[in-house]
Amino acid sequence: MESDYLTPDEVAVELKLTRYTVYELIKRGDLPASKIGRTLRILRSDLHAFMYKSKSREDPLLHASAPPHRGQAQPFEIIFAGSHDLTIDLLARKLSERGITLLPAFCGSLDGLIELYKGRVELAGTHLLDNMTGEYNLPYIRCLLPTDGVSVVNLVSRWQGFVVPKGNPRMITSWDEFLSGRHRIVNRQRGSGTRVLLDFTMRQMEVSPEAIPGYEVELTTHYATAAAVLQGTADAALGIESVARGLGLDFFPIQEERYDLVIPARFARQERFLQLLDVLRDPAFKQAVVAQGGYNVSSTGKVIDRMV
Repeated sequence: MESDYLTPDEVAVELKLTRYTVYELIKRGDLPASKIGRTLRILRSDLHAFMYKSKSREDPLLHASAPPHRGQAQPFEIIFAGSHDLTIDLLARKLSERGITLLPAFCGSLDGLIELYKGRVELAGTHLLDNMTGEYNLPYIRCLLPTDGVSVVNLVSRWQGFVVPKGNPRMITSWDEFLSGRHRIVNRQRGSGTRVLLDFTMRQMEVSPEAIPGYEVELTTHYATAAAVLQGTADAALGIESVARGLGLDFFPIQEERYDLVIPARFARQERFLQLLDVLRDPAFKQAVVAQGGYNVSSTGKVIDRMV
């Protein structure tokens, strides 16, 4: 039987938002919450009412596929769409300390770039592997934003790998084993960088989707796929180390990838984006990122490319 109450983390999964954004919604009074003991709880009926109200007004936070149009953001807000990563949560907290609200909608790397192209967001996060060149992000950005001036700034390099139960009972340590057809997996949605990596590898190894139990099960965040492993509904998932570590799961690294932020040139000199770059380059921020596990911050805050 479903509980009448949900935790903020459970609401974040339902709405495909970060935990930080859920707390912002509660703080602003948009989403009712009660304190039970030491924790906040949200009535399921209140969540459904919020979702209905948000849908009726096309709320960008609820619908990752429909972020707000250009010009709707307030001076101290940044509207983000793209790939899920714990570092985005951390970045949101650090910006909040400076009076800037990052409003994230996690819709996958490709959709984040598309929303930026449409002018419906102001910042995108992406980690897309180009099959032809083996390069991350830049070929996709050049293709989708050919006439838009943008700066490509590194957020992190991180490890993708196999998220497995504690002790790795099925001994999944290679692509051959992961794609053997002997294990139930859970997948990310089309257009996410993780899905691109999986599909690229399957094509290289000539493995068909039908041969992999659970391939058709699509979830939208690393938290959701790792939670499926934790709950035993999947034997393994392709994901990131920081989430696996946070949920007490084991992780076997398989590929390092670059996660970049894409900033339109027209925003680059605005104070809110200067503050964002300052946070990225702050040694304390980089230390906090490294503490999450599975990240390389040697290029964090570095401008990878400027496309004018």
